[in-house]
Amino acid sequence: MAEWTDDLTVPLPPGCTPADVVDLLVQVAGRPSAGDEAVRVLGVRYAIASDDAEFLYDRFCGGLVRAATGNPLNCPPADKDPVAWESFQRGITDPYLVGRGHPGLAPG
Repeated sequence: MAEWTDDLTVPLPPGCTPADVVDLLVQVAGRPSAGDEAVRVLGVRYAIASDDAEFLYDRFCGGLVRAATGNPLNCPPADKDPVAWESFQRGITDPYLVGRGHPGLAPG
């Protein structure tokens, strides 16, 4: 049986930070094939395995969904979910980023 934890981190290669990951994902957000492109870009730029890249894209989107609420209490923990934390920070300060990642959550 798999052990579940609340740790949503992915080991990143040397020289790559959660902010770097989010920078790349912001560039592909809103494109029709954003998920596939995220996997490709993270693999090419940082040699991140496709399953880890998919998970990082999911966490990026998760941070934006939480930011869409506008509630700072929905902020993911930086130590347990660093990519979601970073995307939350950006989404809370730039609501249009939330709409690029999730068009249905775009500000009115």
